[in-house]
Amino acid sequence: MADKIPKFITNATVIKALAKVFAFQAIEINLLRSHAGISDANWKTLKTEAFKKAYAKQRSFYEDRLTGAFNLERISQSERERRLLELWLKQSEDSPEDEP
Repeated sequence: MADKIPKFITNATVIKALAKVFAFQAIEINLLRSHAGISDANWKTLKTEAFKKAYAKQRSFYEDRLTGAFNLERISQSERERRLLELWLKQSEDSPEDEP
């Protein structure tokens, strides 16, 4: 029986562990919200505003970074969006490796 114990972590194991972490974080956030007296409507507004700010910051960073490349060639807005998304995804995949 000891021979059958896997020596690696499966994707399902990682997903289960992350689900537990996120569940505890959600409980913690709800407790903090209730302690601070933030209503559901206010919470939704705060989350939406935070997301919009983060998105705008990322978008402006990548647009500034690629402005030179975009000016050199004539590309459509959808192509520009696609390239920005690819660059953002590449950076988000690379960022966990940079952290100790």
